[in-house]
Amino acid sequence: MHNRFVSVHGHFYQPPRDDPFTHAMPREHDAGAFHNWNEKIQAECYTPNALLGNFERMSFNIGPTLAGWMRRAHPHVLDSIAASDRAAVATTGYGSAIAQSYHHTILPLASERDRLTDIRWGVRSFELLFGRKPIGIWLPETAVDTPTLEACAAEGLRFTIVAPQQVSGVREERGVFRVELPSGADFAVVVYDAGLGGLISFNPNSTDSAGAFAREKLLPLFSDRVHKPTLVPIASDGEVYGHHHTFKDLFLEDLLARRLPENGIEAITLDAFVQRFPPSKVSTVLERSSWGCPHRLARWSTGCACTARDSSWKQPLRHALDELAEAVDTLYEREGAAALTDPWAARDAYVDVVDDAVAFSDWLNQWQRPGVANAARAQALLEAQRHRLAMYASCAFYWEDVDRLEPGYSIRRGLAAADLLDDLVGARLRTRFVARLNQIRGWRSELSAAQLHADPCDAQAAD
Repeated sequence: MHNRFVSVHGHFYQPPRDDPFTHAMPREHDAGAFHNWNEKIQAECYTPNALLGNFERMSFNIGPTLAGWMRRAHPHVLDSIAASDRAAVATTGYGSAIAQSYHHTILPLASERDRLTDIRWGVRSFELLFGRKPIGIWLPETAVDTPTLEACAAEGLRFTIVAPQQVSGVREERGVFRVELPSGADFAVVVYDAGLGGLISFNPNSTDSAGAFAREKLLPLFSDRVHKPTLVPIASDGEVYGHHHTFKDLFLEDLLARRLPENGIEAITLDAFVQRFPPSKVSTVLERSSWGCPHRLARWSTGCACTARDSSWKQPLRHALDELAEAVDTLYEREGAAALTDPWAARDAYVDVVDDAVAFSDWLNQWQRPGVANAARAQALLEAQRHRLAMYASCAFYWEDVDRLEPGYSIRRGLAAADLLDDLVGARLRTRFVARLNQIRGWRSELSAAQLHADPCDAQAAD
């Protein structure tokens, strides 16, 4: 029994849906009877899985932007999820949660500085929520390259999760493998079983019976190699369990609590397996790879055939964001140097304010230059950075057209960052950003990205 292990990992995440100008959650009419999609998914997935104890038995990550919304809207549910990790540690000696980089940015496409900040924010957010240091991290869309893994290792992380097509040099289709990084740092990748993950994600009939799933899908995978500790990792969106597929939270409870033990299989978290059985076999990650795009991350940059119809809108949108980010950073470095002892280290530490761990006034006492008393100016600079980091969330580029809500979330974050600096120093960043957006059109609408997602008067002025 103790050589057969299954770990079910759930990636729980939602983008920041609140309006950066009003700080309110807009009504999302396609969420049915619920005010917005977060509330709908909360009722169908997060609360039921917490009540069933699934977060203690499974491996999971909860995106910091989702956790931030939950902290304000449903703190008791977030507290229950954090308690589940503590219970796993108390019961087994190992946690059930792993970290996630903060903004769901495709890290291999990010600048070195942004990559570090997003990982550091994710690690610190995890520490604030779970009260311990993480050893694993979920990278958005499982997108990896060597610099990203090196950055993770430098922050004390020891493993991440990837798809089979993202590694080479191994014969097995699943398991835990050591990655030899140029720095010599100790790091591993958990290669999940793509077939099982696909079944759970896209074929709800396959999970009608947890008993049948354990007997027919899992047990045969161990038939010829039970002489050594063997792991079958399964990974999917956590929202599969109750939201995407109704009642699959009950399937997950039945599988982990009863059906696996009945078949001589131990349910284990990834934290526990990696620490109990350090990998010896070596694999190599394929640079700029992900689970959902075989085109070196073009789905989130230039556009490719992974999305329907014409995805040529993606490259100019990324260029518009990059141009805005560069302008925001230039002003932040210039203005921040007069107000903060170390502007970029301060940005890395600002997550404590974002996650409500400390009041800004108390935080600023540590970071402001002696004799500088303009707290409002410093906060505007850091808030501009917060919005500008959030505008790179991967969902802005994942889907088929620029008219969707997800690109709108990203664009609104960029507009908020521009407005803060325009008000502060008269930079006219919004005007230039909207002009870029007005040149971007998808295939489903004749309207530009500016007309779809910016203020109507701004879009008209940019014509």
